[in-house]
Order: sequence, then structure tokens, then C-alpha cells
Amino acid sequence: MNSKYYKFIAVICCSIFAIIFSIAYSLNDTTFLIAFFFLMYLFYNLYKFSFKNTVHKSKRVHLNINDRHWLNEHIDFYRKLTKEDKTLFEHRLGLFLGDVVITEVGKEVPEKEVCFYVASSAIITFWGLPYWNYGELSEVLVYPDNFDLENKISNTGRVQGKVHDGGLMDSTMILSLPALVSGFKNFKDGQNVGIHEFSHLIDKSNGVIDGLPDGFNSEMTKKWNRYVDIEFEKIEKGKSKLNSYALTNKGEFFAVLMEEFRENPVRLKKNNADLYEVINRWIDLNR
Repeated sequence: MNSKYYKFIAVICCSIFAIIFSIAYSLNDTTFLIAFFFLMYLFYNLYKFSFKNTVHKSKRVHLNINDRHWLNEHIDFYRKLTKEDKTLFEHRLGLFLGDVVITEVGKEVPEKEVCFYVASSAIITFWGLPYWNYGELSEVLVYPDNFDLENKISNTGRVQGKVHDGGLMDSTMILSLPALVSGFKNFKDGQNVGIHEFSHLIDKSNGVIDGLPDGFNSEMTKKWNRYVDIEFEKIEKGKSKLNSYALTNKGEFFAVLMEEFRENPVRLKKNNADLYEVINRWIDLNR
């Protein structure tokens, strides 16, 4: 939650407490007054803890010349940026690594390259949008292989990435390492599990993963829903260029489209001009 919301909540609660205090004081009720001050103490500590953990997070990680060389060699998106945008990319990557815990399952300390793949996925997906808006994400778990629906690694596991929507792991993302790396080996095929999962995070910004992210105005929403329905029919008939996984539901459709938009926008514009224009317009409006 953004700090401004905590401040708003603090003002409302303080106002309520002031009213309660006034009533208690006028009634000269000692028990009520003690309870009031105890509640104030609890509220203060809760607010202090929440504010600390949502605003004053870890310091930005600073990249060195070797890190920049690695990014240039392995992250195609970064390599094609201008010098100014590369500096911006590095800054945002450092902020992400300072804010989000990356855990490589099976290792005490994650490999730096793994952290760069995860962070690059986030930066690329959110490029052009408010880069700090990763919602409640606090940790990315990187599994050594694919996993099943119960988040367990198995020979039959087919899941490559997952963003939790509610529950105890609501602030956690899971990525399969082989799939994560593979997504950057060919940055033109429109298949990148890192971008896919972080696209779900964008979609989740309005509280639900439904394929309609926050920031769409009414006109864009109407166009978007119409274009999505048309593309669904094309996919069902085998006449679409998009990955058929998009047919799963509208949330997956948005994530698949974002993979294509970030990896091969020229192809997307050629094959799906209407969808491309809505996404491009949405990003322009939210810069």
C-alpha cells in the first residue's frame, strides 16, 4: 500500500480517537480513558511498522561495470536502449533489487544473474509505467524447475510461473528458473514467463486479476473488451497469431499480449493493430 493511504488512514483514525477521547473525558470514565490510550499506543506502533515497511525499504543496489556488461550481453531490451534509458533501466533495476527479496530455492544466496533476470523482467514489463508500483510484492521465489499447482517441484509439473491472488502467499511470485532464462534467449518469440507474471502484477493493481488493469478509461475499456472478444474467436478458430494460452481467460490473455507487446511490438502492431493501439495508449496515459 502506498504511504499516502497510510497517512489518510492515520488522519481518519486520529479523528475518531479524538471524538472518543472527548466523550470519555466528558463522562469522566477512567476505564474508558485507559482503554483509549492503550488503543492509541497499539495504533501508533502498527502505523510505524506499516510505514517503515512500505516506504523506507532497502537501499538501492548499485551496479558496477561488470553488471552493465552482463546486462548488455544477456538482456536484449537493455542492449537496444539509448545511453540515457540504460541509466534509467539500471536505476530502476537497483531499486527493485533493494525492495524485493529474491530467493533461489536450494541456495543460501541467489546467483546475481538470477536476480538480474528477475529484476529485468519487472523493469521491462513496467517500462513506461510508474516503475515503483509493484503492489504488495515482497518476494520472488525462483524454483530450479517447473512445479505443479500445489507449488511443488515434480516430474509432472508444468507450471512455469505464478502470481498469487489472495491467501498467505499474496505478496509472493514464483518463477521456474529454466523458463525464466529461456525467455531471454529468444527475445522475439513473444514468450517470456518473467514478463508474463509481472503483467499479472500490473493487472492485479486494481485488486483483481481480470485482464483489465487499472488506468483504462471508459472509452478504452469498451474498445478493449470488444477487441478481446474478437481475438478470442480468432484463437478458437486457429486464425490468431497470439499464443493459444491466451484463450485460458482474460487475465491470461492480457499477460500473453504483454509478452508480445514487450518482445515484438512491431509484429503485434502488424497482426493485432487494434489491441496494440489500446495498450500503447494506456501506457502513454499512465507515464
